[in-house]
Amino acid sequence: MSAYHIDKARRHLAAKQWPEALESAALAAEKSPADANAWYMKGTVEMGAGRHAEAMKSAARVTELAPHDAKGWLLLGSAAEAGQDIAAAKQAYERAIEAEPRWGAAWNRVGTLAFDAGDLDKAQDAFEHAVECDPNHARSWNNLALARMGRGDLASAEAALKSALAVWPDYSMAYRNLARIAAARGEERRRDAYGALASRIDAIKADEEQARNP
Repeated sequence: MSAYHIDKARRHLAAKQWPEALESAALAAEKSPADANAWYMKGTVEMGAGRHAEAMKSAARVTELAPHDAKGWLLLGSAAEAGQDIAAAKQAYERAIEAEPRWGAAWNRVGTLAFDAGDLDKAQDAFEHAVECDPNHARSWNNLALARMGRGDLASAEAALKSALAVWPDYSMAYRNLARIAAARGEERRRDAYGALASRIDAIKADEEQARNP
């Protein structure tokens, strides 16, 4: 029974139809209260709808039903982080890594929390794990570059940004960070070129979004 409602919730979620998605996800959990997948869908929809406190409760239920499933812990961490409960988020992300040591997304979140706390060494270590586990995750490469920039290692930061762009050629943030590196080196022409390219990419994306949602 829950599979039907989970599928409906997933389709409404993809269309960003929040009331319908929330209703279907709630029904999935109600019909199958011992189904971790139903609670995971409920928490995912609640996160998308900005209901972080509710999402945290749903994610906690996932971890109770499936304590060795990393995605439940990652969802719990995301909900806790969105609710500014950083200690709970950190603990949840670390549990996700315990459950799935090769999951780059979890390492990326651990690195982000460390970076925000000013622990650049731990952040760099976590982001290096993230890109080792998932070399096709451009944001992890960008985050690794930020940690390296913070530690003054501009050459390796630049290399990480180029890896990010190899994965995602239109990643404007990577170009903006390359501009920052160029500025730090006093390379004004490269700084301006990277900045202009980032702005052009953002403008194109904005036009595309407006065309989709006139």
